[in-house]
Amino acid sequence: MQVLLLLVAFLLTTLSAFSQKNYITLQVPGRAEFCKIDTAGRSVLPSGRYVTPAGQSLRITNDPFGLALSPDGTKAVTLHDGVLTVLALNGRTQATRVPDYAGKIPSPVSGATFLGVAFAADNRTAYLSNGDKGRVIVFDTETLRATDSISLDGNGYTDSFTSDLLLNGKELLVLDRANFRLVRVDLATKQIKASIPTGRQPFGLAVSPDRKLAFVANVGLYEYPKVPGVTPTNKDTMMLKFPAYGAHTKESREGVEVEGRKIPGLGSPLADEAMSVWLVDLATNKVVSKLKTGVQIGDRTGARMIEEAEVVGGSSPNSIVVGSRYAYVSNATNDNISIIDYRSKKEVGTIPLKIDPKLDRYRGLMPFGLTLTKDQKTLYVALLAFNAVAVVDVQTRKVRGLIPTGWGPTRVALSPDRGDGPGKTLYVTSARGFGAGPNGGKGFVKPPQGTYIGDIQLATFQAIPVPDAAQLATYTKQVLANTYQAVTVTDNGKNPVPVLPRTRTSPIKHIVYITKENRTYDEVFGQLSTGKGDSTLARFGVGVTVKSRISTKRGAVGRTTDQPGDTVTVTAADIMPNHTRVARQFAYSDNFYCDSDASIHGHHWMMGTIPNEWVEANAASAGRFDAFSKAPGRRFPKSSGAIDPEDYNEIGGLWEALERSKISFYNFGQVNEYAGNYEEQFDTTFGAAQPVVFPMPAAAFRHTSRNFAGYNTNVPDQFRMDQFEREFTARWLPNGKKPAKERLPQLITAMLPNDHGAGVRVEDGYPYLHSYMADNDLAVGRMLNFLSRTPYWKDMLVIITEDDPQGGVDHIDAHRSILMMAGPYVKRGYVSHTHANFGSILKVIYNVLGVPYVNQYDQTASLLQDFFTDKPDLRPYDAVLPDVRIFDPVQAMKPYKKNFDWRKIQKGPEMDDRADQRADHYRQQNEGN
Repeated sequence: MQVLLLLVAFLLTTLSAFSQKNYITLQVPGRAEFCKIDTAGRSVLPSGRYVTPAGQSLRITNDPFGLALSPDGTKAVTLHDGVLTVLALNGRTQATRVPDYAGKIPSPVSGATFLGVAFAADNRTAYLSNGDKGRVIVFDTETLRATDSISLDGNGYTDSFTSDLLLNGKELLVLDRANFRLVRVDLATKQIKASIPTGRQPFGLAVSPDRKLAFVANVGLYEYPKVPGVTPTNKDTMMLKFPAYGAHTKESREGVEVEGRKIPGLGSPLADEAMSVWLVDLATNKVVSKLKTGVQIGDRTGARMIEEAEVVGGSSPNSIVVGSRYAYVSNATNDNISIIDYRSKKEVGTIPLKIDPKLDRYRGLMPFGLTLTKDQKTLYVALLAFNAVAVVDVQTRKVRGLIPTGWGPTRVALSPDRGDGPGKTLYVTSARGFGAGPNGGKGFVKPPQGTYIGDIQLATFQAIPVPDAAQLATYTKQVLANTYQAVTVTDNGKNPVPVLPRTRTSPIKHIVYITKENRTYDEVFGQLSTGKGDSTLARFGVGVTVKSRISTKRGAVGRTTDQPGDTVTVTAADIMPNHTRVARQFAYSDNFYCDSDASIHGHHWMMGTIPNEWVEANAASAGRFDAFSKAPGRRFPKSSGAIDPEDYNEIGGLWEALERSKISFYNFGQVNEYAGNYEEQFDTTFGAAQPVVFPMPAAAFRHTSRNFAGYNTNVPDQFRMDQFEREFTARWLPNGKKPAKERLPQLITAMLPNDHGAGVRVEDGYPYLHSYMADNDLAVGRMLNFLSRTPYWKDMLVIITEDDPQGGVDHIDAHRSILMMAGPYVKRGYVSHTHANFGSILKVIYNVLGVPYVNQYDQTASLLQDFFTDKPDLRPYDAVLPDVRIFDPVQAMKPYKKNFDWRKIQKGPEMDDRADQRADHYRQQNEGN
């Protein structure tokens, strides 16, 4: 008997060993660390990657997207959002912010800038892009004062927007992105002497050494028309209630009839005006060549498939540097450099930015700023998404190595040649530097720039001695080590999340991905003793005190002390009790970070799209959108809650990946907030209306609800939950003896945005900012209460997160935010300390659903298997009501003449109640009339 038992034990052990498999995964090096800034060592970013900038690093104002060196190499000027920095480069680098925080140095740019800065030959005068103001500012770097300005308006042009610029002898060449033109300005007279048409949204500018040929990189894809019939006075009734079509489709090319009107098409994404490089003969002011650099959308020449996926994003050519014969163009989306022979006026080659065999299959570098050595043998390329500068051997067309930078390098320049030889110092600007760090909490000292995430997150200016081969090899190893580690993970087949996609089947069949708006970890979870929180920052927790000043004006509530009226205090208020309850009952992370600073980034990242240079530069610059302007570029894409065609990655993001893999999905409310949206209380079918014809990503367009209010804080999250429950029930739940009409998709995305917050509205049930949080909290509770009572709960995973953290403060890092998971296969009462970001969430989705990774951020993200168990717990979630003194859902639903039936909500879906289904049917019919 004992021998038999030993034999059985041996066989079980052997079978277990055979059932285990080892997989090599790529994961970020900081997966066991919290975010931190160590300017003298190694900083941990929200992505879990490290930054260790080479050379000397100086922290300057955030988002430097313009850089120029004086001809003698003693000064540099960087251009930020309404700010410039003047740097003295002799000896130890010193920086002066203009305007300064003390208010002694005035702003020369009136809060508007964009990309362009150039130095005059006197090493003193600088020309600055005045961006949205449509001017060029002449600036004295010695006195730190503006001496003149040059307007681009006039001669029939209005609403100009100054983009890149450069000095060309006795003239300035200036791009006007609003009017799609290149402007030539005579510096002696300050008059415009020529306006030359360009492609759409001209962005990058260069000139040949002989000053005879100008090069313009156009990053715009489409010229977006106004919706027919819309005027400034009727926009609330005539705007489109839902996008007319998906991008790059027959409908988007030719137009379509919707909502009783013929909506014009956008034409072909392959048009000469779209994402191209134009060459302009400065002797004749004629465009002499229009080149489509990089990989093209739906390429028809045989290069249609890249990495087994069709190309959906344009190449985004953005920066140009010119040698004696060749010009080099950075194609951000393609991770490559185009080579143009400008004598023949043709593209003659491509430099693929291959850096590591483990990474090269995926995109994730985003080449941006360029500079070329005087001998034209070496090209330096700022890799915006890779935190490095690539050193490229021009002759072999290969990457020689990488130099570590701060987070998000934007521009790179070489010190000018001197008598002792070629430039020996490389200067690099990085948009986010070492990261943000904490912006509140015990012991936090408010810095002069403030506490908002975009202000506290300083940029870096690096001065790096040009490395020799040995130093470059060391730098290269450091960059790769900062980015990922190859980790062997043993998979015994038990964890519901496979180690890699398509290695085995997960018991999780359905994922619901809920995204919310703008909250940090500490302000919601700071009270939880099981996590690393600061309870003093938990203003939206439980048992908190809420104060507000009520204005004497009827129906208005203010939150500033200068308003008249009495102070109202509510004590022991539970603002977001469902968040706390879900976190305690299921699992949450105290080490999750949004990669984003704001919505314009966040809605890209969380849908699997890396923001490109167009997104980043626009986010860092004020720009007036005007649907009715004569300047076509004023109808420019700058979505905060959607993804524009100019932003699409080469093979897309989450939507496209799911569709390629034939994974069923459905979207409630994502990608709804386009530039110029009109968001009113009764815009409830989509949440917003459009005055301009912007397309939706085609994959999302095909799978998005037409009756769910996306981002619009005028609409209660309770209304959204009613919409969600109604459509979910009608589509995917059985009715009596009848089976469900459709099979529940494998992935559902849903937006619950009201924790963004908005102005107080007493009459609508929002007497405090906290009211929006409570509304959102109740919706989250309702979502889980509902889902956990459906037949799908047994194999469901619910993921809950935020799009960005900009609304609050946190004592660990301004990027730290909320990540909760719930479902039968999620551990109960668990806190994950694994460093996580949006890439980690997407990695869970891709691994569970068997979808190949899309980009390097998915590929290298932390693996979050620690959240899960192989022993399912099917207990449902019971929602609770937040404090009615803070938010009254009955009052919030009154404008819509809808009841809030808490008892019915608590019961969950009544799948077999035909009477209820009949009543709901007629209610929907009446609403449609």
